[in-house]
Amino acid sequence: MPIKLWSKKDKTAPNREIAKNRAKTAQLPPGIKAKPRLKSLNLDLERQLTLYPWDTGRARLELYRYLRDNIPMLNAVIWTWVRLCSARFDYQISGAMSESEDREIRATLHQLDQRIYRNGLLKRGGFRELLLQFFESLFTDGAVCGELQLSPSNSSVDRFLLADMRNIVIEAQGEECQIYQEIENHRTQLNPASTFYYGLGAQPGSVTGRSLLAAFPFVARVEQTLVNDMFRSMRSAGYHRIHVKITPPEKRSDETDADYFTRANNYFDDTVEMMRDFGPDKNPVTWNDVAIEYIGPSNRNSSSTAWYMNHKAMIEDICAGTHLAPFMLGYAYGTTHNWAEFKYELVQRQVATVQNAAASLLNWIANVELALHGISAEVQFRFENRAHIGLTERAQAEKIQLENIITKMTNNLITREEAINELARLS
Repeated sequence: MPIKLWSKKDKTAPNREIAKNRAKTAQLPPGIKAKPRLKSLNLDLERQLTLYPWDTGRARLELYRYLRDNIPMLNAVIWTWVRLCSARFDYQISGAMSESEDREIRATLHQLDQRIYRNGLLKRGGFRELLLQFFESLFTDGAVCGELQLSPSNSSVDRFLLADMRNIVIEAQGEECQIYQEIENHRTQLNPASTFYYGLGAQPGSVTGRSLLAAFPFVARVEQTLVNDMFRSMRSAGYHRIHVKITPPEKRSDETDADYFTRANNYFDDTVEMMRDFGPDKNPVTWNDVAIEYIGPSNRNSSSTAWYMNHKAMIEDICAGTHLAPFMLGYAYGTTHNWAEFKYELVQRQVATVQNAAASLLNWIANVELALHGISAEVQFRFENRAHIGLTERAQAEKIQLENIITKMTNNLITREEAINELARLS
């Protein structure tokens, strides 16, 4: 059973009536309440799973988590995407009337950050830890589901609790979709007003979303089979396979067939035993009736080269499905500096689209908290994704554009207002 990380607070707080009165005047979305409560995210993942077809949604998520935890390539994919999207963020306040109201809003959000996502095992939490878990679930399971829970007095947001996606079931009811949490054959309908759900790559006909690992079970199995074959064929610590040929001894004239067979077999067994006892610093000493030959292709590097090319093809196939370049996962295939910058810029644009969902979640939580405190202002969260790559080139390009606008205005080719408009488009 998942562990509940929350405890019920005392409902007889002195400021209960004051808090309720403030909540009535606040712009609180209808239907928000503390019930039903989601169970917390189950951190004990089931590790035993074979890579075979599945026929249930839960088994599919188990497979994705198994792939993430046991295949280094896919583990690096999820880790990289989560850290790319969990960039620094800030918020902008709109509707604050005075400096004192601005300070009150920032103090309220700071206190919210202290309790919004806390865990007794962690000595930190807040929005940043929530974002890590948000993107981990989004890229692994293909969706995120959580519930906004209020304090018992309904005077503030208590916390946002993420659900274990293995227990979430979505059913279509006409044009709407209803979310259920199913634990041990017990189904609980979640309150849509207090529940947040987002599916990665959701479509009109399927709002559940798709895991980033959905395309890899077959390719990952081929790649892991290739790695296992390499291990089986090269586990002799770099020594090539050899063939030992033993010439049978000649039969003596006074020797019976049984004695000859016994002597020849003993000689064979002694030679085999000697070969088994070889160490890196030992050399074989035999009669000239023992020949040791190397078995393999004429070019000893061809086998390892062929394996490398086959494995590289598998790696590139996985990289293509994860929308990441090989160099971002630690694989270097001679990528030039400029080409790497171009691909990193493409990744950053993809990151921005995924961050929009996280920003909408943070906006929703923060604005509900302000509404419960009777504050009419709103906040908008935004992520800071600017990298330090190509700063010199961008600065030089901006300088040329500015000089061009000034030159056109100086020569009366454009008016001052047109110059201001062009400067605004550059910002």
